[in-house]
Amino acid sequence: MGRDRRAAVGAELMRDRTALVERIVAEVHAEVPAYRALHGSQLAEVRAITAWLVTRSLELWVAGGTRLAAEDVERLRGIGRTRAADGRSIGAVVRAHRVGSVAAMRLISAYAGDRLETADVFALSELWMTSIDQISEGLAAGHAETARRMDADLERARRTFLDDLLIGRQASRGAIRDRARTLGITPPDPAVLVVAEPVNTGDPSPVTVSNALELIARMEPAVADPLSTTRSGRVVLLSSPDDADRAARALDGRAWRGCVSAPRQLTDVSSAYRLADGALETAPPHAFGSGGLLGEADACVLALLNGGPVTPDAVRSAVLGPLLTESNAHLLETLRAYFREGAATSAAESLHVHAQTLRYRLRRARELTGHDPHRPWSRFVLETACAIAP
Repeated sequence: MGRDRRAAVGAELMRDRTALVERIVAEVHAEVPAYRALHGSQLAEVRAITAWLVTRSLELWVAGGTRLAAEDVERLRGIGRTRAADGRSIGAVVRAHRVGSVAAMRLISAYAGDRLETADVFALSELWMTSIDQISEGLAAGHAETARRMDADLERARRTFLDDLLIGRQASRGAIRDRARTLGITPPDPAVLVVAEPVNTGDPSPVTVSNALELIARMEPAVADPLSTTRSGRVVLLSSPDDADRAARALDGRAWRGCVSAPRQLTDVSSAYRLADGALETAPPHAFGSGGLLGEADACVLALLNGGPVTPDAVRSAVLGPLLTESNAHLLETLRAYFREGAATSAAESLHVHAQTLRYRLRRARELTGHDPHRPWSRFVLETACAIAP
């Protein structure tokens, strides 16, 4: 087959490139476990890289070339750098390209094999074998370059990982898992987020990483391999639900105050951070109490009042929780009567129950919600949730 015939086959394949790329990507998605977790923009990026490699391979084949150009190899190094920053292992990336190359060869052979002469098939095979070596070497070189830079400051990389979780840059479980593996860490999932700030003592010094380490050092017993960072003048700790209590104890209400989130999946840590950060920004001083702490319920009510990222359903669930079940409906009714009447005695009369019964119910409501209806801030939180509860 002459160059003109190769060009004709290449042009036909380029016209059907979108379908060809989709079939290649589908095989990679099915064969490489790390790529099964990709979605949205990540899959779009894989398609774009596949389309570029298919196009370059066909161009070289038509022109009689046998190797990718230097600028192509540099682009592959850039892809390897990006994959390292994303936390994707180099083994998975190289395997994906090998699977894709084999799939491309098979699909092209099925499409135009009856029109290809032996020399053309050999040329295409030689080009692809040479290219896969260049692809593997380019990806590995770029990946190693970024990995070395990340390893040079592992703690900075760990902070960056947490920062990315906080802003929602790591959106898939697969990407989080791969990046954590690259960093050699096993973050808790689900996790609790603790956002804290020093109590204002007139010291204008900014919050630093050493402040985060100081707070971690006060957690007893010590937390193994903690993740922490600083953002907007506040310390952020990622903790397991089991460690949340010791993190809360470390905020003794004198030197620090903070907000502790409810347990969340790592893919949802960004929403916990927005909620906690907003709560610290808008909470009145008396909301913190003697322990210097806000919880999920406090943060949800504050977000509702200040137009933050929360729904009425989320507020009801966070504040009232168990009281929303049918078996505890009488406790919710008691709270509403107490807030409506303003006193336990009159509330008991309106419900036709003994005053002691009403006080017992209020005590149960406090135990189940963690909020005491007799304390001003807790009463406000409960009353707000009751007002929007069905």
